Amino acid sequence: MATAKKTATRKTAAKKTVSKAGTSSPKAKRAKPAPASTSAKEAAPQDAAVEAFIAKLESSQQDLVRALASLIAAEAPKASAYVKWGHPLWDQAGPFVLVKPAKAHVTVGFWRGGQMRDAENLLEGEGTGMKYVRIPSGQQPPTGLAGLVREAVALNEKHGDPLKR
Repeated sequence: MATAKKTATRKTAAKKTVSKAGTSSPKAKRAKPAPASTSAKEAAPQDAAVEAFIAKLESSQQDLVRALASLIAAEAPKASAYVKWGHPLWDQAGPFVLVKPAKAHVTVGFWRGGQMRDAENLLEGEGTGMKYVRIPSGQQPPTGLAGLVREAVALNEKHGDPLKR
């Protein structure tokens, strides 16, 4: 009888251990993503998600999307890169730019595009919110895109997350 009681106690302790680890509980809290880092080693997991996204694209679009990801990373080194809503986006004080491939072009969307100066008249779209640049597949990003990325980050730093109104 003492043996049965010890076995039951061990099973209960094992259940508590699993519950504390959060592996069996559907209500377990999800870990928050790590904050953006400027070191390439720490930023690799976020970049890996974007790279995995790029690897699934048609070969004709891979070079353009990879060039855009590199440009954005160079102009916004503190930004977090991840895949959300079916495409890569970059976030610094809120999302500021997305890259969305289509069959014949790649769209680069800016959440605060309507507030941007756009000296080279690259942005398309109406209103004060999202505006975008369409780049035909096989072409390189326009030279003025780097300035738009920097301005988008600056607007987010000044005004905060564009999704929180």
